[in-house]
Formats: sequence, C-alpha cells, structure tokens
Amino acid sequence: MNYLNPILPNIHFYRTFSFLLLLAIALAGSKPIHGQSALSGTGTEDDADFFVRLDAFVKYGGDMDVIDGLTGRPYHSDNKVVKAIHSNFPKILGGLHQKLLILETLHMNFHLEQGALHEQELAALAESFGITNFKLDKTKWLIREKAILARLRAKPFFQVKELVIWEKEEMDPILPRNKYAKNLRYDRETQSWERRVLTEWKVNVPTRKGLTVVVKNQGLNLETNNGFHIIRDRGLPVNVHPSFFREVRVSYPIIVSRKQNTDEQINHLQRLIVKNMSHLYDPFTWIGRRNTRFRKVFSSTLLSHFRNRSYKVHDRDWFDPVLCNFLNDVVTVNQYGLKEVYDLYIAGVENPKNTLGEGFDPLNWNAGEKRKGAGMNKGKPIRLRFENSTGARFVLFDMYLRYGDDFLDNFRSKLTSLKRKGDPREIISASIAEVSGRTADTYINAALKAQEAGIADYRKSR
Repeated sequence: MNYLNPILPNIHFYRTFSFLLLLAIALAGSKPIHGQSALSGTGTEDDADFFVRLDAFVKYGGDMDVIDGLTGRPYHSDNKVVKAIHSNFPKILGGLHQKLLILETLHMNFHLEQGALHEQELAALAESFGITNFKLDKTKWLIREKAILARLRAKPFFQVKELVIWEKEEMDPILPRNKYAKNLRYDRETQSWERRVLTEWKVNVPTRKGLTVVVKNQGLNLETNNGFHIIRDRGLPVNVHPSFFREVRVSYPIIVSRKQNTDEQINHLQRLIVKNMSHLYDPFTWIGRRNTRFRKVFSSTLLSHFRNRSYKVHDRDWFDPVLCNFLNDVVTVNQYGLKEVYDLYIAGVENPKNTLGEGFDPLNWNAGEKRKGAGMNKGKPIRLRFENSTGARFVLFDMYLRYGDDFLDNFRSKLTSLKRKGDPREIISASIAEVSGRTADTYINAALKAQEAGIADYRKSR
C-alpha cells in the first residue's frame, strides 16, 4: 500500500461513531478467535460428534491408575460410570491434543503470513515518517511458539496418571487426611462439592552454570472453570528446545453416584472433562494469552527500533510511543478493521496475567496455601488523557479515522520538514487545527471522549 496516496477517501462517514462500530464488527469476520486458548470457546464439549468419534482418536498416554479417594488405595468397585470414564479419558485427551495441534498450526501460519504483510506495510509507513530500516528479526520471531508446536507434534505434554474416584453416597464434609482429599472441598452454602486439578509444568534449560528449571503452576476448579497459572521467577527462555519440556502428571478427581442415571453421569462427566482440559491443556500460556500472542510484536518492536534513533523532537519518552503505536494503528485498521485496534487495547488494559479458564481463582483451599496473582480487570474504566502517550495516540487515531490521508500527510510533512528539534505537542496540535478546522484543544477533548465511548461500547459488545 502506498501511504503517500489516499487510503480511505470516504473516511468522513466515520463521524457517526455508532456506524463506525457496526462497520468494525462487520470487518472483523475474517479474524481468528482470540480466546484464552485454541480449544476454549470452540464448543467442543457440546459437539456430540466429538464423543461419537472417540475410538478414532489415538489413545493418549499410558496406563491410568484408578484410585479410591476415601482410602487412597486402588478402586475395585464394579461401577459402569467409572469404567466408561477410565476407558474414554485417554481418547478424549487424544482428540483434544489432535485438535489443539491443528488449530495452533493454523493460528501460527496465519500470523506468519499476515505478519510478513503487516511488517511490510508498517516499515513503508514508518519510512515515510523518517524511521528507516525497520524490520522484525526473523531469527528470533516466534522461536518459543515454534518450539512448543514441535513438542506438540512429537508427543503430548500431559499424562493423566490417576483417576480419583469419590462415591457421593460415601462422602462426608469431613474428608480423610490424604493427598487426594486436598483437591476436594464442600461448600456448605450451596451444599455441593467442588473439585480441582493442580499441575506443575517444568522446563529443564541447560546453561553454562548447570541446569535451570523453569516452573509454571496451574490450577482449575473443575466445577466453575476458574483457576490460575503462575510462572515462578522467570519466563520461558528464547532458546528453549522441544526436548526441554518435562511431562506433566495429572491427577483428576470425579464424583460418581449409585443413585443417578448412568448414561447421564457419563455424558455430564465427559463434557466437563473436555471443558476443563480445554483450559488446562494450553502450553502456549508459557508465552502469553492467546488474545495477545503475536499481536503486540509490531508496535513494541517499532518502538524499540525508534528509541535508538535520532529524531527532531523533544520529549521522546512521551512522543515515541505516541507515534509508534499510532503508525501501527493505521496499518492495523486498514488490514483488519477497527475492532482489532480496540480489542488489542482492551486486552492490555484487562491484563489477566494469572487467570486460567473463565476467571481468576488461586484455589487456596487448605492451610498453608497462599497463592497470589492478578486476575482480569474487567471493570477498569477507560480514561484517556492527552498528557498520557496512550491518550495522545488515540487522538491521532481519531483524526485518522475521520480525515484519513489528509491528516496523515499533514502530520508527516510537519515532522519530516523540521530543521531543528520541535515540541511534539505543538506539532500535533497545529496539524489537528489545520486539518479539522477546529481549535486543537476543542478537537482533542472531543476526540478523547469519542474514543473512550467507542472503546467502552466495543468492550460491552464483546
């Protein structure tokens, strides 16, 4: 795309903001799902055909022990529900593993192909603003994702080693003092039982000083599907190799009843297993949530590139992120639509750092458990200020949505024609006033309110 020529000749219709949002939703149809994981949100647990085809899936893992939760010894009762779950659990995980591999391969290929186009467009636009030689380092791009995908192809991460059986008619709110009872609790308010799965993922990283072990702890409430994932000390290194990943051992509890219908119990438990494991079995959370992976690399890389270069403006700490994020917004809105700009911004605001599943829960059920973390900031209000680089970026974005290349050309001309260092706020204000025909302060205040409203409306519609 030639950024010196008009891109959006009819951009003035964006003044009707509600129409802009409707257009954005329509334009977003070609975007991939940006849920927490590739499996969650796909509705697999409601896909009857998935369960019909269980026998077609490769059995996942080796032998699974069946444990009586009350005694801690092998379970020997002749229970049809237990037999069915014991037989089908490895097949369910085999099907989910196969589905995850397919979805993540498509997801990565999409971003590799789309990323090359995005990089090309952003490099051309940045160069027109005097930021030359921008490019992504392909030798480091998606290195960890590729290693995880290679490990997925080689063998599964999870091995379900124990199916822990609890018979409802034998259970009492005062549970035995064994390791299996730690993963159950009785909610006296609802008079119901809750189960959880805790896992520990280890990655052994050889270093010059020996072996460094990177650990990620996960937990999920199997009833609510709320949980946590916490990476200790450090994240996954860039030089990770598929062979560094250790097997993850899983102990999965189920509650069965002698009084309830057998087929109904099997159906309910199998669907819960699919839903639970769709959240738990996401190795890419080592890097980031699926709704931010790949998507932030362009603006962050451009910002790092720009900060190491000279430019004829003062206050670079404020100006650099304003310009780099704005230029990336221009490319993004033209490639994907407005929804992508808002969606990625909201993902950063909410920043569900330690959330696993549908909500954050540290699952501190027993004495001595003191896990901490940050969940999703769903209620955090959107407040944009021009003094802040984020607010200024959205003012520029608002100008582009309304005036297209008329604004882009004016703004670019002012920056690239500077003979000495200028005040970036004055340059932006002058460009806004010339193109919009309003005073800069009037337009800036109106734009901030419009963008706050637009982001908030989109947030509600998701």
